[in-house]
Amino acid sequence: MSIVQAEKVVVDTPPVDGLPSLKMVVNRYTRTPSARIDPSCGNISLILFHGLGQTKEQWEPVLADLWDEAEGNADFARCYRISEAWTPEWPSHGESATLNKPVLTKNNIQGISVTVWARGISAFLMQGYLKNKQVIAVGFSIGTLAMFNGLGPIFFAEKSPPVIGLVVVEPLMFDRETSSPDHPRSNMIVKMMKKGIMSQAENWPNQEAARRYLTKQLPWSQWEQSVFESYMCHGLENYEVNGKQGVKLICSRAEEASTYGRYQESWDALSMLEQLSSIIPIHVVFGSKDKLIPREWKACVIDTSKGRKVAGVHQIEASHMVPAEKPADFAKLVSQLIQDIICSPLSKL
Repeated sequence: MSIVQAEKVVVDTPPVDGLPSLKMVVNRYTRTPSARIDPSCGNISLILFHGLGQTKEQWEPVLADLWDEAEGNADFARCYRISEAWTPEWPSHGESATLNKPVLTKNNIQGISVTVWARGISAFLMQGYLKNKQVIAVGFSIGTLAMFNGLGPIFFAEKSPPVIGLVVVEPLMFDRETSSPDHPRSNMIVKMMKKGIMSQAENWPNQEAARRYLTKQLPWSQWEQSVFESYMCHGLENYEVNGKQGVKLICSRAEEASTYGRYQESWDALSMLEQLSSIIPIHVVFGSKDKLIPREWKACVIDTSKGRKVAGVHQIEASHMVPAEKPADFAKLVSQLIQDIICSPLSKL
């Protein structure tokens, strides 16, 4: 049974960093419950945050597998069901970027920070779409920064939706001791990441040329086919310059590269992880084959001596792009983690 995009919400992000308000598109997905689901069982709402250069639709293969897993588990299906999933999109990515193009072009704006996205997430969460619902949030890579920085300002607010647990996947997070502008190794890593991004092509004569290029390049060559097709559909757009037509990335390489080196966003996110880890269960998922994120960055995320007492640390046999490379394996793990969160003594459920 396939998932259904039941709703699309467009949120105006609050002005921040001297930028005007931008549009953040949020998809809502549902699926008709199977006959085995008890209509009186508890409902779980998910909210998922994508990674750099990706789009909100790239969660669709994971969600389809996740609903299959949850409804195929008799114990889970008797007590709870995933009633909906929301996917907020970074304003510089995908459909959101297309909506924002007139404002960005007019004001010559480039480099939409995670902070802008996080403020939009806070605004969305306070608009009542998840009011009185039991929410589990899933963040991937740099999306974990948006998740923590978006939840942080409103987590204890009276009208904030009850978030009962978090799943943190391949977090791009570090503390001041591990990475800062004065840290030589940090600067070297950031420069390498930016150089790697800027060395990749971003426009092609047509879709087929783009497909040939991307399927031979990391990380796209490692993505599961349905995730890759979603990216081809929602991550590229047609263009015409001086009569020359082609296709290009919606989120440019320069836009991607501008994200690196914003240390405060990571410091703030990790500080929020410290605060929340004693209040709600937080599970961390790493790719066992990942070589992108330095080991010391990963270690600091789960450093108990700093008060980062996560509920569990898990691995999936994949590189950094865990949800894109292994959507079925990731969905199976998330299904198990939802059950763990529900049963956790820290959970509000």
